[in-house]
Amino acid sequence: MYSKGSSHKEWLLQQEAKRQALDHKLDIREAEKVEIDKRAENRRLFHRFLRERQQAQTEERIIQAENMRELQKRQSEQEARLAQKMDHIHLEELKEAKLRQKLRESSVELKTLEAKLRGAYISKELAAQIAEKKAARLEEKLQEKAAVESLRSAWEREGAAEAEKEAEEYCRKLEYRAELQDQMMYAERLKQAAYEDFLREKKILDDVVRRIHEEDQREVESKMLKMMKTKEDMEAFYKERDAYKQKEKEEMEEENRRIEQYLASQSMQEQKRVAELKEREEQKAVFTEKIARQMYETETKRREEEEIMLQLAEEQRKEELERQHRAEIEVKLRKRVEAQQAHRDQMAARMKKLQQEAQEEAAYRQVLIEEFAESERLEQLTAEKRRIKILEYRRTVNAMLEERRRRRAEELQYLLHVHQLDLEEEKARKRMIEEERLRMLKEHASRLIGYLPRGVLREDDLPHLGSEFMKHYAETVESSSKCLE
Repeated sequence: MYSKGSSHKEWLLQQEAKRQALDHKLDIREAEKVEIDKRAENRRLFHRFLRERQQAQTEERIIQAENMRELQKRQSEQEARLAQKMDHIHLEELKEAKLRQKLRESSVELKTLEAKLRGAYISKELAAQIAEKKAARLEEKLQEKAAVESLRSAWEREGAAEAEKEAEEYCRKLEYRAELQDQMMYAERLKQAAYEDFLREKKILDDVVRRIHEEDQREVESKMLKMMKTKEDMEAFYKERDAYKQKEKEEMEEENRRIEQYLASQSMQEQKRVAELKEREEQKAVFTEKIARQMYETETKRREEEEIMLQLAEEQRKEELERQHRAEIEVKLRKRVEAQQAHRDQMAARMKKLQQEAQEEAAYRQVLIEEFAESERLEQLTAEKRRIKILEYRRTVNAMLEERRRRRAEELQYLLHVHQLDLEEEKARKRMIEEERLRMLKEHASRLIGYLPRGVLREDDLPHLGSEFMKHYAETVESSSKCLE
């Protein structure tokens, strides 16, 4: 009984152990499942995150591309607007330049102003040339005056100081000769020093050669003495050696003598060349002074003639320009007066024609009424019918006349409108001409103060040209007034 109970208890324990082992396995599997699910969820979340990030990056790239396209589009539109604006500005500048050019070509006043400005520039340049030539001429005159004063002083002192002059000339020649001799002595000393240096170097070289030769000779003698066996041979050798030395000494002395003769000859030739060169320089100086004076006189005469020719040419050019300007102005004014007169004649003829047509219409109306009344009388109509007929006919005639008057009034109004447009166009043209005239004056007047012809500037032009111009212009006018006084 006890064994059965024990066996059952063991069985229960085994079953409990199996159950616990099974529960443990189930827990492990559940944990593994949870871990697998967790990993799967993590992978899913990771893939989802990747997809969302890729989608966000794609959307961001799309947005960036759209923004870039929009930016490029705005930049292109802005560049197009800017280019269009620049083209418009350039076109307006071209139109303005062409309009100014057309005004300059068609306006007598602007053409006259342009010609006067050109003439002022030419006058300024010519005045500068003349001033330069006058300054050069004044300098030459001052030099001539100084030379003349010097010559006059010399001539005044010539009688009393002739001996002194000759003494000074003799002293000057002595000084020049002494200076030349000093130069020659200095050159001679340089040559002598060079010759002494040469001799010293030659002596050194000769000593070196001699020592080398003696050493070689001693070596040869030693060898020869060793070879000689008798006293007679040795004495013969010594005699031959002494004869060779004497001959070598004589040759060296002869060479030195020839060198000294050559250097002396070169020195004499150099002295002769210096003397000849001095003589040629003196002759050349005299000849050069003579030629220079002739050239100076010729150049002075040429400059005077050239200055006179320039002044005459400038006067002729001014007269020709004035004549051309007057002719052009007369032609332009004549054409303008003829055009205005033709326009006035046309308007007067038109008004006369309208008045004549009005008179003819009134007469025609009266004739029609009279003819109608006469025809009615001939038909012997009743008084009431004649009155009605006359009224109807009068209304018809009045309507016809009113229509003709309306057309004439419209035509007259059109002519007046055209005339008003012509006046406004002429007024605008004068305003543009005045603006262009002021612009030309602002551009050139400041550089031509003192050279502008009379009548170019008006009193009302001065405020437009600036305070600096007014200051210089007032100074120029004041200086001109003082010169006239």
